Amino acid sequence: MRALAIAAIITSLAVPAFAQADPNKEAQSKAEEQKRKEADEIEKAYKDAIKRTNREQPKKADPWGNMR
Repeated sequence: MRALAIAAIITSLAVPAFAQADPNKEAQSKAEEQKRKEADEIEKAYKDAIKRTNREQPKKADPWGNMR
């Protein structure tokens, strides 16, 4: 009975330590969020650059076109 009481006391003292947030985990989630935002910005810039480019094929120069 005494061992059970000691185990219960030790367990009750250890529970609040598990409840605390892990600061490393929070830093990792912030870093992942920052990477995701940067990737989204890069993707948006890429798509905007693609839209700005002319998708039409350039006209082929025919230097003898007027002679025919």
